[in-house]
Amino acid sequence: MSERKRALLICHTTAGQMYLGVFLNRIWFSPTLAKTAEEGVLLAKSRGPFSLIILDGDLPEDILNSTMSLLRSDETAKDLPLVVITSDSDTEVKNALIAQGCSAVLTKPLDIAFVYGVLGRLSRQLRKYPRVPIRMQVEIEGGNPEKALPCTNISEEGLYLRTHAPLPHKTVLGLHFTLPHSTEKIRVSAEVARALPLGIHVKTEPGMGLRFLDLSDLVRQQIRNFVHWQLIGDLNWEPDSKEFKPAESV
Repeated sequence: MSERKRALLICHTTAGQMYLGVFLNRIWFSPTLAKTAEEGVLLAKSRGPFSLIILDGDLPEDILNSTMSLLRSDETAKDLPLVVITSDSDTEVKNALIAQGCSAVLTKPLDIAFVYGVLGRLSRQLRKYPRVPIRMQVEIEGGNPEKALPCTNISEEGLYLRTHAPLPHKTVLGLHFTLPHSTEKIRVSAEVARALPLGIHVKTEPGMGLRFLDLSDLVRQQIRNFVHWQLIGDLNWEPDSKEFKPAESV
């Protein structure tokens, strides 16, 4: 499994830090928390390097502007991709942030697949979609002698099947499965993208990674909803701009 990318998270509230910290950790980032831009800059100097900076932008306008100015002028932080998360969906606000040097603007409530895609692109993650562990049986049609195999993780891109006899690269299979807590059977085709025979990788269970070939919009949304719920369905954060309290300077 790839190494977690390190993210500097600047958020002025404890509730926001907890939510975003857990959110980032679950999509395979390692967050370091700061409450102000000044604190973030000090952390960038002492605990870097980071792959990117994530800023909760629900701040009074003057503080947001000074925060952006500091992060884009400091020698340690200015070259890092800067992502701002905000409740304001106004296009002019987004354009203003981009003009100040922001790499991307994400709007609350956060769509986990979209956030993962943006952060992954900026930090050069290899995966396009977040995946989650799962326990389900997958029925197989095609060139596999085993008619059903256990699935251990899934994403919008594909799934991983546990087996001691993985099939050759590019083998195409028909798959039938039902997501946990659902009654609707999903039927898709997929090809073998990665094969791990028994004993090749000590830390990885033997099996094969399959890439979906023909996901309909409906099936993609079903898988996306499942992944979203598994990752952050237990989290609840409705930040209020009144929650802001200036932090002491560091």
